[in-house]
Amino acid sequence: MYDSIRMKDVTSLVRSMTGFGRGVTTTKAFQLTVEMRSVNHRFLEVHSRFPKEWMEAEVLTKKTISTKLARGKVDVTVNVKELEQAAQTIAVNTALIEAYAAARQDVAKLAPLAEQWQMSELFSLEGALVQQKDLPTQQVNEAVHQALLEAMDALLAMREAEGAMLKQVLVEQQQALAEEVATITALAPQAVEKYRTRLLERLQSVAGQIDVEERTIAEVAIYAERVDIAEELDRLQSHFVQFAKTLESEQAIGRKLDFIMQEMHREINTIGSKNQSTVVSVAVVQAKTILEKMREQVQNIE
Repeated sequence: MYDSIRMKDVTSLVRSMTGFGRGVTTTKAFQLTVEMRSVNHRFLEVHSRFPKEWMEAEVLTKKTISTKLARGKVDVTVNVKELEQAAQTIAVNTALIEAYAAARQDVAKLAPLAEQWQMSELFSLEGALVQQKDLPTQQVNEAVHQALLEAMDALLAMREAEGAMLKQVLVEQQQALAEEVATITALAPQAVEKYRTRLLERLQSVAGQIDVEERTIAEVAIYAERVDIAEELDRLQSHFVQFAKTLESEQAIGRKLDFIMQEMHREINTIGSKNQSTVVSVAVVQAKTILEKMREQVQNIE
């Protein structure tokens, strides 16, 4: 049905979940406008407002959106402006009128009144008469789809533009984080040496001239094992590599980036708990601050 209608290929690497798009289709009988708005959401959630008689077009619209978007809360609105008077029919809602009649009889049993129904009274019953416009279903579906594709292109363009900015911000923040990790890496070994020096001085002050080197070595070895962060630093470097690769992926990457952020945060927390250096503590705090900013940005990515 839509073989001749194709949305342009989208190969953006990073997309935001925030966007707006508008598409218009004009036929001889009507002008149809589709507007799309999307905001952040953990999953893909589509809310649409279509005329009740256009249910098939609404179903097709949701299906099309689900093939193009992975995440975000999307609101779709369709507005129709008639350009010429369409053929109309009035349908009688027989079941509803019968229900009204039954209710009237029940009331009459409680308060008997001799009264005949008037035609004007029937016309005034809400929902008793249904106005129907004779628009061909296929024509409606085609018009909605064309307007949807135009709106979708605009929405994706906006999400891509914001995504490009988010990517640049994340790259810069990751570089700042890497600098703090480099500082931690350079300063961490100094903590063991400082501990050895302090321990040796204390033991010598207590033991006098007695050789305490052997005991010092044992204590320092235990301390070094307790504060060793080599594994955490290695895993952080691995996370940095995964982070960079993920930013270049052509798939939806928001959830994966969020997971990587969690793992980075875990490693930084472990480093902080093992740290005994004031200087390293400053770098750890800075790293946590940068990570929080990165996670806030990642929440906006599809």
